[in-house]
Amino acid sequence: MDDLYEAVENANEKKKPLVLEFIGSTSYRSTCEFMKPIVESVANTYKNKADFCTVDFDNNEFKFLAKAFGVQALPTFLMIMGYSAVEKIVAPDKQELIKSIDNLAPTK
Repeated sequence: MDDLYEAVENANEKKKPLVLEFIGSTSYRSTCEFMKPIVESVANTYKNKADFCTVDFDNNEFKFLAKAFGVQALPTFLMIMGYSAVEKIVAPDKQELIKSIDNLAPTK
């Protein structure tokens, strides 16, 4: 949980969106594994525009968080700006994820 708080704080300080990815280590595992290389590729390419953090839906420590954000399918991505969730994307393709980051990331 401390890592999640730190990720939110760091992204907020840098004025960058935080891509919060809800995955399942047991439930929906195959879908989440399919998305893993896609998310890693996007995270590597867009590391200067956005921060990324993964939350295991199956970890009891995060069940309340998933419920609070209405996570019902995996993977689900929450786009966080400041301290607010501004967009929720369920099982996106690579282009949808990139488009969301581009729409939220500050331009320089």
